[in-house]
Amino acid sequence: MHSEKKYHSDLSLEQDFIKHVETHHLWKKQDHLYLACSGGIDSVVLAHLMKVAGYRFSLLHCNFQLRGDESTRDALFVQELAKSLGVDIQVKVFDTLQEIEQRKTGVQETARNLRYDWFGEVLDADLAKVDKWLLTAHQSDDQVETMLMNFFRGTGIAGLHGIKVKSGKTIRPLLFVGRAAILAYAQEKQLQWVEDSSNAEINYTRNFLRHQIIPDVEKIFPSLKENLLDNAVRLQEMEMVYAKKIEQVKEKLIQKQGNAFSIPVNKLMHVEPLDTIMHEVFTPFGFTTQQIPEIKKLFNAGSGKFITSKQFRVLRNRNWLLIEPIAITEQKIKVVAQVGEVLTMGDGLLHFKQEAANGKIDTGSDHAYIDLKKIKFPLLVRPWKQGDYFYPLGMKKKKKISRFMTDLKLSLTEKENQWVVESDKKIIWVIGRRIDDRFKIEDETAERLHISITRPS
Repeated sequence: MHSEKKYHSDLSLEQDFIKHVETHHLWKKQDHLYLACSGGIDSVVLAHLMKVAGYRFSLLHCNFQLRGDESTRDALFVQELAKSLGVDIQVKVFDTLQEIEQRKTGVQETARNLRYDWFGEVLDADLAKVDKWLLTAHQSDDQVETMLMNFFRGTGIAGLHGIKVKSGKTIRPLLFVGRAAILAYAQEKQLQWVEDSSNAEINYTRNFLRHQIIPDVEKIFPSLKENLLDNAVRLQEMEMVYAKKIEQVKEKLIQKQGNAFSIPVNKLMHVEPLDTIMHEVFTPFGFTTQQIPEIKKLFNAGSGKFITSKQFRVLRNRNWLLIEPIAITEQKIKVVAQVGEVLTMGDGLLHFKQEAANGKIDTGSDHAYIDLKKIKFPLLVRPWKQGDYFYPLGMKKKKKISRFMTDLKLSLTEKENQWVVESDKKIIWVIGRRIDDRFKIEDETAERLHISITRPS
């Protein structure tokens, strides 16, 4: 693990940059590199260092249209920079305000998501048979600010060590050097760059730390930045050991069941350290640190109690905690006008075939056989709803579907995803579960309706 200490070297920044890339094998000479360039000093210096080093790269620029003429100025500047360097450039214009309204997220979060979604699309669209990497111009002062922001907000060990030099397809090759050295280089080389006027405003968290908190703390601890950068290196190394141990615990604790994950409550309650293990188990599913105490309350809750994140639910189901994706059920009713039709159902297909009643029967749960003369077309395929009932095969009394599913011990997600087939306002099949006794095949049945589900292998 290399150090990202406060930059100091007798070599030129250009020489140190090349040495840094080669020593830590950040990329190969033939790789294609996409440099995210705002036009600010950091990304301009990185572009010049890349050019001097002879690396093959292109520029990517995002115009979020949030600063009026200033946004247009930045886009034009970066285009001129690309021309002067003799490299390709792609500029993406976003209707950020509209995206904020649709996504219901803040300005900075929306812009970040738009930016990295587009960067991913660009890399995927590049069909060249070489490795592709996204380069960002984060430097060591950004690292310090990120570590402090994460610490104040509350975070796990990954947040404490801040930004990694290389993660996924993103590389941050300037993390070894700070803002002061970058400014000195830009002035020495008489480089031009643009200033984002919002960088001087302290109403943004990062700017408040940069302009007020860090300078005040440095009056007491002059080596603040260097110490934090040393900590980042140690914490990244600690995380490697920590991550291995966490994976071992998870493997013993969590059982995968289709799209869901189950954890025995009694086993989870007795792991140590409990809060740390729970943080690592549940935060990958979108649960926050603040929700961990609420999830712990499920230890003593009855079946059916749950806590949700944006995409997942933790459900108490008897002696288990189930982590399940929250179903987004398509509520549209599907109509089957006649035999021979095929419907799309989730990731599978629902077939409706007419067959002779004496044919071979598949007893699997994905097959239902109905006396054809007992039903009327069109059939409706729809999600079940409260009040629905049917006569389960083998029973002469009706039963509400809600009670039927409870007796089967279905999870909340399974209940939400349950569909039925209906004929003339009567349910003939609770799909994948049981047919209605009134529509079963009997000795005198001549033709049957075979409803079956096929799924991708």
